[in-house]
Amino acid sequence: MTNSLQEILIKALDEDTPVNDITSELLITKDSVVTAIIIAKENGIFFGVEIINEIFKLVDRSVKVRILKKDGDVVNNRDTIASFEGSIKTILKVERVLLNLLQRLSGVASTTNKYVNKVNNPKIKIMDTRKTTPLFRKWEKAAVVAGRGFNHRHSLSDMVLIKENHISGFLKKNSIDQLPALFKNFKKENPNIKIEIEIETIEQLENYNLEDVDFIMFDNFSKDQIITGLNVCKQKKYKAEIEVSGNVTLENISTYSDLDIDRISIGSLTHSVKALDLSLLINSDS
Repeated sequence: MTNSLQEILIKALDEDTPVNDITSELLITKDSVVTAIIIAKENGIFFGVEIINEIFKLVDRSVKVRILKKDGDVVNNRDTIASFEGSIKTILKVERVLLNLLQRLSGVASTTNKYVNKVNNPKIKIMDTRKTTPLFRKWEKAAVVAGRGFNHRHSLSDMVLIKENHISGFLKKNSIDQLPALFKNFKKENPNIKIEIEIETIEQLENYNLEDVDFIMFDNFSKDQIITGLNVCKQKKYKAEIEVSGNVTLENISTYSDLDIDRISIGSLTHSVKALDLSLLINSDS
């Protein structure tokens, strides 16, 4: 069962402060009320309102929180995202966990938004994948949406997605000619569950019967292969939406903009995203 945000925050805070903050104990003998802000140190898209609210509810409800940016808002360098007034020890205790999470999630939203802007075609959806941080998928996928992207399946239970290893396992005891009947029967029994299949070669596309498939994924196809694949799908009169995946980067995604495709799924939106640079500053005059 997926952990709640509160459970995740408790574990993260326990990891960062297993006993106490010995530096604060050494230097701050008398706790005091201070003001602090979180600022952006580069341009991007912010995400993490729920994180801010929950961490202070969990640690110290007396801290006054003022959030100045909504999820999905554009932030520029030096913009203030949120301000706090409360115990300096509390603010120092939560600082690193809070920033780590906000920076990662804002990085996901910012990276997604860059891809959306680069492809510059509202007919093509920029999609995430399941290559997410364990137990934090819900929030990373929400950050993708904040960056104007779209969610692929959230879990293995959401839809059928047939990949190379599934086909290899199927062919141990079956023939490829049995797939159409399998798809048709599944659709009769589960009309609301989508079926997607990953295609790795033009030959597969030509030889498989995919009339009952909802999505056809061209995996690691060159642009010329995608164009050939689109023509094959048109000749076979498939109604499936076309998804492209593999080797798509910020540097080359604009070359896909003129293709008659529906979706591009990009694992790097979550699995290797650059964090957005944020900083927490305490007002020394407090």
